Amino acid sequence: MRAAVFLQGLISFLLVAFGQPSFSPWLGPIAAALGYALFWRAIRIFPFGKQRFWRAAVWYGSVSLIQLSWMSAIEFQGIYILFVWVGLCIWLGTQFGLLSVLIPYNRPLTLPRILAIASLWTLLEWSRFYFICGYSWNLSGMALSSPYAIQLSTVFGVLGLSFWVIFVNLFGLRAFLQKKIRLYLMWATVACLPYLFGVLHISYHKAQMERSSEKFSCLLVQTGLLPSEKSLLQGRFHAFVSPYDQWKRILTLVKEKREKNLDLIALPEAAVPFSSESYVYQKHLVEAVFSEVFGAVPESVFPAGKKPYEELESGKVSNSFWVQSLSNLFDSDVIIGLDHSDSNGQAYNAAFHAKPFGTGFDRYDKRVLMPLAEYLPSPLLTPLAKSYGITGFFTPGKQAKVFDGKLPMSVSICYEETFPQKVREGRLKGAKLFVNVTNDGWYPFSRLPSQHYEHAKFRAVENGVPLLRACNTGISAAIDSLGRSVGELAQREGKQNLQSGVVFAEITPYEYSTPFMVWGNKGIVVLSLVFLGFFAALKRELRW
Repeated sequence: MRAAVFLQGLISFLLVAFGQPSFSPWLGPIAAALGYALFWRAIRIFPFGKQRFWRAAVWYGSVSLIQLSWMSAIEFQGIYILFVWVGLCIWLGTQFGLLSVLIPYNRPLTLPRILAIASLWTLLEWSRFYFICGYSWNLSGMALSSPYAIQLSTVFGVLGLSFWVIFVNLFGLRAFLQKKIRLYLMWATVACLPYLFGVLHISYHKAQMERSSEKFSCLLVQTGLLPSEKSLLQGRFHAFVSPYDQWKRILTLVKEKREKNLDLIALPEAAVPFSSESYVYQKHLVEAVFSEVFGAVPESVFPAGKKPYEELESGKVSNSFWVQSLSNLFDSDVIIGLDHSDSNGQAYNAAFHAKPFGTGFDRYDKRVLMPLAEYLPSPLLTPLAKSYGITGFFTPGKQAKVFDGKLPMSVSICYEETFPQKVREGRLKGAKLFVNVTNDGWYPFSRLPSQHYEHAKFRAVENGVPLLRACNTGISAAIDSLGRSVGELAQREGKQNLQSGVVFAEITPYEYSTPFMVWGNKGIVVLSLVFLGFFAALKRELRW
């Protein structure tokens, strides 16, 4: 008996832990249908809730350690991130342990209970969006991120897929316990429904997409620099690459596509050091870099000598000068991530939008800031921040922003991309294209870029719009409104994440309305509350 329980637990662990697209895409559908069911079948033999709780907590905590193993990269984060990693996994394991207490011992697993357990897990995942900076890695639903199953997120988003995964696994557990052919067939049918929905959904919208002759051409720049190469970090000054050379690197990368008729050039978050308005470059040296890369450049390409491009007193220019010159030279819109400080001394992690021969920039300020790196959750953490040379922090932005280009564009910065509600706000404001600028370089040689990329696909499908990603260290990509890659750069593992280059893509700007646009996360949250309320009322009635 013990050997059978251990074997089931081990198989379920391997399925769920590695049934993710960043590990093994083909294991995902198996984990989504069977992984949790096997584990619950193994622990159901224990009569006391405390026994089931501890086993489930350790099991899911260990699963989370594997899935979040990218957090073990301490090269640029320091050893404190290991405590965050372990603490987060303990927290997730505790939640799953509490959920598993609801698996009944020696009693039927009824449909109301199945719906209630799936609802509770969904509400737990939803609640994590609001803790500190929010934890948005919905890895239960990620098991359904195959090209077809992901289409179901147009209805209730990634949280809806998390609900479905738990629901299907509980249905499988019920079939295991009752051993009836009818239940096995029902379980198989329920498990296959997302894929059937996806086939029909893709077939319909693919036909609509192919009728459109309109194209949107973009160039996505991946700089491929480590944090120590991109910025001055304490104790790593020797690795720092001159900002002139960083810009030269960018210009050299985009040069090969100069003949293309580009609608947009996108560069990563914090693409180069210094803020947008820091006047640190000699104007004649900047112009010399442009001439070295592109040959003779007309004087009209360089913006007139005034702020935010040039400081008249010193004659020096800022990053804004580089950006506007690039936009003018290519006759293309440019989106770039840069730091920004306003007249009140507030600093922002921002994304800027430049138009060819424009007279100023539009700006979006990042709203979801990372603890310690971008904001300080508590003054008690000040000494820890100072030990890493961090003394200044950002102010969070207040609202979504839509940039006016060939297509209305809504921008997200890095981690924000994993928050369905945040990204949806841009869509509701009229965006027909999502643009994400990211810097995952703080966790080099890890699976973070891959997992982050998979989350991006959900945002495109949930809202029915294409999405562009420009990343410092992978994965830069163009994704259509069905979550399919139109073009991407870099392998998803190891040192290839540090590959530099550009992605040139022509996307069909086909967009469509989805149910998720209407109700967002509220749809599945309300439905989950209804199922929990029904289960509670039913239990009370049965007691009477």
